Amino acid sequence: MKLTEIIRRNRELGAALSGEKYTVAIISNITVNQLKEVLELTLREQGINAAVEIGDYDSVVQDSERFSNANAVVVFWEPGNLIDGLIDKIYTISQSQLLLLQERVKSEIDLVLKNLASTSLVLINEFSSLLFETNVLKNGPLKNLCNSLNTTLQGQTAGNAILVDTGYVIAKTGIKAAKDLRMFHSSKALYTLDFFKNYADTISPAIKAATGRIKKVIALDCDNTLWGGILGEDGEENIQMNDNTLNGKAYKEVQTILRSLQSEGVLLALCSKNNLAEVDKILSHHPDMILKEEHIIAKRINWQDKASNLRELSASLNLGLDSFIFIDDSSFEIGLIQKELPQVLCVQVPANLSEYSSAIRELRKDFFSLSTTADDHLKTEQYQVEQQRKSHSAQFNSTEEYLASLELGVSIQWKDKMPVPRASQMTQKTNQFNLTTRRYTEIDISKMQADNDFTIAVLSVTDRYGDYGVSGMAIIKADHKNASATMDSFLMSCRVIGRNVEYAFFDIIVEKLLKDGVKTLRAEYVPTAKNKQVEKFYESIGMRILLETELNKEYAMTLEEYKPKKIAYITVL
Repeated sequence: MKLTEIIRRNRELGAALSGEKYTVAIISNITVNQLKEVLELTLREQGINAAVEIGDYDSVVQDSERFSNANAVVVFWEPGNLIDGLIDKIYTISQSQLLLLQERVKSEIDLVLKNLASTSLVLINEFSSLLFETNVLKNGPLKNLCNSLNTTLQGQTAGNAILVDTGYVIAKTGIKAAKDLRMFHSSKALYTLDFFKNYADTISPAIKAATGRIKKVIALDCDNTLWGGILGEDGEENIQMNDNTLNGKAYKEVQTILRSLQSEGVLLALCSKNNLAEVDKILSHHPDMILKEEHIIAKRINWQDKASNLRELSASLNLGLDSFIFIDDSSFEIGLIQKELPQVLCVQVPANLSEYSSAIRELRKDFFSLSTTADDHLKTEQYQVEQQRKSHSAQFNSTEEYLASLELGVSIQWKDKMPVPRASQMTQKTNQFNLTTRRYTEIDISKMQADNDFTIAVLSVTDRYGDYGVSGMAIIKADHKNASATMDSFLMSCRVIGRNVEYAFFDIIVEKLLKDGVKTLRAEYVPTAKNKQVEKFYESIGMRILLETELNKEYAMTLEEYKPKKIAYITVL
């Protein structure tokens, strides 16, 4: 799209989106005005109600303080404009002058990072000399300067900051296509529209993760998707997924990438028109298969339409369809899913198989997470154990009998001992049982930890089958003067929905608040497309409605009147 089309489309989406704005500030020492429209459109197309503001020209330090309360800050430092005409002067200025410049910028980096220490998300460009260095056989003074400044960045960035590989964006765009020296000389606008498009695509996964728009599942066809050939026609001995053929090598590489994604917490499911017994045999016995039965979370292998199968997978895993990616070689199947389930991201196997592995690698950005936890590596195992629980439930006449048989236990970690990365991750990934769906980064949670007004609790759950891990979280803000508190967030992982552990969790929280002298608790339910199932949770525990609108419901409760549920089959550990 040309800039005029980007602006038009951006305005349309801006008018259509509602809800709280996600504010992004861009601070820079060059002119980057075009990035506002490009980044806003990139984020708004993902459903993020973004509002981007550009700081003053070459006012990075001052603007870092001015915009520190933005949801995200992009620090766009260009080494070629650290002083006017540096790209030419750097070859003639003295070594002492160059060292003074280097120390000045390092001091500015220190100030900027201090000013942004409490900002939820900070994206800082690494310094790159790619646009101006012509001799790649020997490091020039500009490249040496960039290397030194990058070492400073890498040593000082905190948990809320992500370094952006500007050189990668330049390489992706092309050195000539990324820069406009005419505009740089006339108005300090060095970068082109194409560069800004690629830059926005590069940083958007971090903002998507911060706003809870993370994919969780890859649903795969089998024939000509996991392996080359058609199992029912070619037979197991003739399907291709090894190094003996070019096609087989491509499928082997794709399976290897998928296996690495699975080990990082991505859930893999099969959605294929095939005979189940034949596919199961391939998974368990074929010597060339890298993906095995234990790597697959769920299967819908039958002859019904794939849209119905994806709906069933979504229901079975208790995950929204918007968290799915569907991969198939058939344009018909891809078209069907795009029409019936537009919230599912579809990827068609490229006609040129040499491009297939690159297409799968590109998906890694859709699973980008700001926090990585031990739970991520156990995702598939946890969901597989859940299937055992569901099978076990068929033996009982009632849900209560089944839940009692699970031997459920809960334990609480309060804010001083809780795992901050997992707590942050839960706010970003939990959608269904989430009363307000507020998203917080690690730095946000850490700030609450240090604030005496906040009480934070995380819930861990176990049963006879194993450990669910950290599965619930509550954030409460106290008003000590009025002996009251407000429930900022109350959320539970989909893994433990339907087990009534939320009531045991709330019992514990109320007990804690009463000990702390809190007499009144306020709360809020903010409806979303995904959390309708909990719209009456606060009513179910006896809170009274103070205000009800289309945008929210506000509640209050006198804690001394709270009647604990005391679920008999849940043990507080």
